[in-house]
Amino acid sequence: MSKISCKLIILFVVVFTISCSDNSSTDDDLGKRTFFMGTTPWPADLTVNEVDKTYDFINQHCDIVSHHFDEGVPYDEAFSGTAMPQELLDNIYTRKSKTDSGKKVFLSVSALSITRIAKAKYYESVSTPQAVKESWEQLPFDDVNVVTAYVNYMSFLIDEFNPIYVNYGVESNGQFWDPIAFIKYKQFLGQVYSQLKIKYPNIPFFISFIVDESNQGFGYASQLTQYSDFVGLSAYPYVSISSSQNGNTNPENFPANYFEKFIALDSNKPIAFAETGYIAENLVVPLYSLNKQGNENWQKLYLEKVLELSNSKRAKLFIWFCPKDYDALITTFQNQGMNDVETVSILKLWRDTGLIDENGNSRASYNSWLTWMNKERID
Repeated sequence: MSKISCKLIILFVVVFTISCSDNSSTDDDLGKRTFFMGTTPWPADLTVNEVDKTYDFINQHCDIVSHHFDEGVPYDEAFSGTAMPQELLDNIYTRKSKTDSGKKVFLSVSALSITRIAKAKYYESVSTPQAVKESWEQLPFDDVNVVTAYVNYMSFLIDEFNPIYVNYGVESNGQFWDPIAFIKYKQFLGQVYSQLKIKYPNIPFFISFIVDESNQGFGYASQLTQYSDFVGLSAYPYVSISSSQNGNTNPENFPANYFEKFIALDSNKPIAFAETGYIAENLVVPLYSLNKQGNENWQKLYLEKVLELSNSKRAKLFIWFCPKDYDALITTFQNQGMNDVETVSILKLWRDTGLIDENGNSRASYNSWLTWMNKERID
């Protein structure tokens, strides 16, 4: 969950005739949904009990799990074909062993660092020499060895999880990219995409785009759609949407066509909400000058609107990042020495976006989630 993203709004789309659009729902589809629904296994705390609760939610109330990898890339191990770091193997084992067999998998991997405008750091492992890490971190994105290492890493994860969809470029259109660096990243994505499509021709591969109102971010997204089978969306609009400048995050106030602009990047491709969320409590983060009002009614309104939008556009996927607030997790991190202001500030951005609050109480959005989960999924 490393990012300071932005995003979202929704308008109801009504179909007047069957010939209007192949990407819109019809009256026959009422009471049904076109997309898989799921969350990540991001836990409310690093305890066995809270981890199990998260997987219980996924196993009982989702038809897909989002295995999101954002901890860096084991470049050397992937490039050379040697054993992956034990920390990674343990992580994979936990994910697979706690997920019910037969549960659909969405694999989401970031090639970028937390800044979303630079190459991902080396995967943190005590077994990898520092000199090896530094040698790989110094290589540019378009270096052939970096491309090979990333393709191999993606292949390793795909073979482990057998996903039905893959996001191989999490949040790739950050507005603050250096234009020259972005060109190298675009070349990297093009090479990775072509190699993965050849190796796994039956899996849709896509890139997720940060939904915001910046011209730069939209321009970068428009350059990357050629390397994406879906139009992938990553949206946390309460952070920076223009309608919340006074602190009011009521989704009723979202600017028109907030999402539609990105959806229209390629009308011939399905959309996928790779990740989203919305605050149900006030968000105050002095480091980022954020003072946003949030409540569970606005969160419910946001969730329902974006689900309606997804259905009207016949989306393939909808991922809500956090099933439960993680106040306790932040405290645990702080007790472990992770006390720097920037880290804590970043973690607070999504802390109160759970369908369940930190005390285990279901929010209004939880019931909305269950209602939509009970709808029949159609292709």
